[in-house]
Amino acid sequence: MKRILLTGGATGGHLFPGIALATALRELEIAIPVFLDHGKPMEKRVLEDTGIERVSAPWSGQGGRIGAFTRIPAACRLLKKERIDAVVALGALPGFAPGMAARFQNKPLFLLEQNRVIGLANWLLSFAARKVFLSFPLEKSSRSLRSRSVVLGCPLRSGFKPAPLPGGDRAQLLIFGGSQGSNDINKLLLEVAGHFHQPVRFRVHHVCGPKNEHVICADSPSCSYHLRKAWEKAGVEARVSPFLHDPAREMASATLVLGRAGGSTIAELTAVGRPALLWPYPYHRDQHQVKNAHYLEQMGAATVVATEDSRQIAGDIENLLRDTRKLEEMAGYSRALGHPDAAYRIAEMIAVHLGVKVATISGQSTGTSTRNEEVMA
Repeated sequence: MKRILLTGGATGGHLFPGIALATALRELEIAIPVFLDHGKPMEKRVLEDTGIERVSAPWSGQGGRIGAFTRIPAACRLLKKERIDAVVALGALPGFAPGMAARFQNKPLFLLEQNRVIGLANWLLSFAARKVFLSFPLEKSSRSLRSRSVVLGCPLRSGFKPAPLPGGDRAQLLIFGGSQGSNDINKLLLEVAGHFHQPVRFRVHHVCGPKNEHVICADSPSCSYHLRKAWEKAGVEARVSPFLHDPAREMASATLVLGRAGGSTIAELTAVGRPALLWPYPYHRDQHQVKNAHYLEQMGAATVVATEDSRQIAGDIENLLRDTRKLEEMAGYSRALGHPDAAYRIAEMIAVHLGVKVATISGQSTGTSTRNEEVMA
């Protein structure tokens, strides 16, 4: 069986889509997935129990732009040593050297791009890629890139599937700042919590990130609040967690989600069909979260938080949670953008390019004949 190397950044936004795709490749018996492990704590935490084969990167750390080029010879040796037949670059500079090694050795190279703006590493690799798998239409792309790209969605972990908004008398607000949490969101929510007029009408699950349960006060470094205590003081029934143990279930339980706008977060929201208040991280050079968020807003699935006025944000949250019709409308638009089967569709297209027959498994649509038109997209 062919061996496919998956490699990219050591964040949840790169690792979780990679795990989902690796699982589909393995279940459909298309190839043996192999992860390139850079020894980062996040990689150890999320890859350890997957059963996916890992090989250590023949260099330390993930490196910068210069290192990405100087590591190409070592990456070439790695592909030969591990008998790699194809490479999937998951985004970020750590995927660059293995991707270029695949190009130099005439091995198929595939890219996953989770955002509306293609990242630098993926943009450089796109000239050598056999196929570029997009989560959304890119904001800008060349004719050459369009001829080799297809929008199939972002591969997701199991459980993310369309679900109706939960019923009941009390709405459920999920606050989620990404795989590592967001201190900016945590601090702002401390202020927002004090401005709700009817806090007993909803519940909160605040995912704060590892070791972020305590937040330093904005006006005094010697003062800190525990997030749970802050919610209690505001009269809101709240659960505070460092990270999501079962993100699909928590997303399905939410009436509204407030959080960042990374590509995998957007993919999870739309796969389940959840309305969102999005506060994109504003400091990326390419502004990809901002552009992801505005795309969902334009499609009717989300509202972008455009202020840091805590009183106004509290009002926006309460007004939206009271407007059942608006929430249902946004949920429908969100669901229409979702690709819950993206991992299997991408795996099937990879099989087409590798000339591999796809196995039949229960509960999944397989066989490449129905996907052939997308190969030409």
